[in-house]
This record gives sequence, C-alpha cells and structure tokens, in this order.
Amino acid sequence: LAVSDSLSALDRDTTGIGFLLALRNVKVFKKDMQVACDSLAYNDLDSLVRLYRKPIVWNETSRQYSSDSISVVIKDRRLEKASLMSNAFIIFQEDSLLFDQVKGAEMMAFFDSTGGLKRFDSLGGSSGVFFLEENGTYATVNKFEAKMLTASFRDGTLYDLNYFEEVKSDAYPVVQLRQDDRLLKGFGWHPELRPTGPEDVTSYVPRETERDK
Repeated sequence: LAVSDSLSALDRDTTGIGFLLALRNVKVFKKDMQVACDSLAYNDLDSLVRLYRKPIVWNETSRQYSSDSISVVIKDRRLEKASLMSNAFIIFQEDSLLFDQVKGAEMMAFFDSTGGLKRFDSLGGSSGVFFLEENGTYATVNKFEAKMLTASFRDGTLYDLNYFEEVKSDAYPVVQLRQDDRLLKGFGWHPELRPTGPEDVTSYVPRETERDK
C-alpha cells in the first residue's frame, strides 16, 4: 500500500460493532446488568438487544426478570427499558426467605439514569405477592390479581402501586401464610446462573488499549 493509504486506514475506528449474534449458553456481564440466555441478537440500528429461550436479566442487587423472550433497549451505554414477552415474571428478593413477585402475560420495565428500576407495567392478567415492612420487619403479605397493574419505585423502593379492572386483593399476616402460598406458580429464583464478574463469562483478559498510540 502507498503510505497515504496506510495512514488513511489507521484513521478509521474499526472497533464499532454493527451487528452481533451470540448462540448457545450466552452470558453477559455489565456492572449494572447481567444476562443469561440461550441466544442473543443486537444491532446498532435500534440499539435493541433481543434475548431468546428462557432469558434471565438481573439488575441492582436483587432483582430478576424472566420471560419466554426479552427485548432490552440500551441508550448511552445504560439499560433504558425492557419488554418481557409471554410468561413474564419479576422477582425482588427482600431477604433470604421472602420474595416480592409479579407475573403477567407481558410486562414493560423502565429504568432511570443509574440503571435502577423506576416503573413497570404488567398487562394481560397480573398476579403478585408483596411483603410489607412494618417497624423493620415483614409482618404483612399482600396477594393480588388484576387485569393490569403499574408500579413505581423511588430510590429502589416501591412507593406507588395501582391495579386496574377485575381487582382482587387480600392481606394476611406473614406468620399465617404457608411457605407454598408465598410463591406464585412458575416461581424460579436462579442466582447460580447470574454472572458475578467478567471471569464468569470468559477467561480471556483484555489487553490495555493502544488506541491513543
């Protein structure tokens, strides 16, 4: 190559990925989000990550999202929103034995600028279990069913919950609720599948960047 052609080639940034397809036993680790699924597809056109076959997404310390397939929108390198399609299930771990749970035919989850959950909408028939804290202990559990619900969070804590149409809601003392009744049908908590660091994804250690050089 001529010298001018060589210099021109060096000026091009070849690190951008236009399209990514990952197949079989996919794991993703990011500080504010982790993923485990069978396969994954991504493209730059819509910044949409599509997760297939029993995908699970974790964010924050103790929140797990799962469904038959999940589409995640990434904006400015952060999680912006996620669509859980068919058999959607969100689990919030309150302590080692208690889990807040919501399931529905479809869900939309929205995240703030730090990647924390700020709202989710459950559509097409929703049911759930929420443990209510009183004086530092979880004394009451609320079990509900509704055609649709929306929940809002502030600083990681649920502060507004609204049910719509065909609402059925009951509250019980936690001590009176059997262990089997504390979990919704289809419940599956899988911390063992969650990548906790880059080493859970690959043994490859990236070398230091030489971009400036």
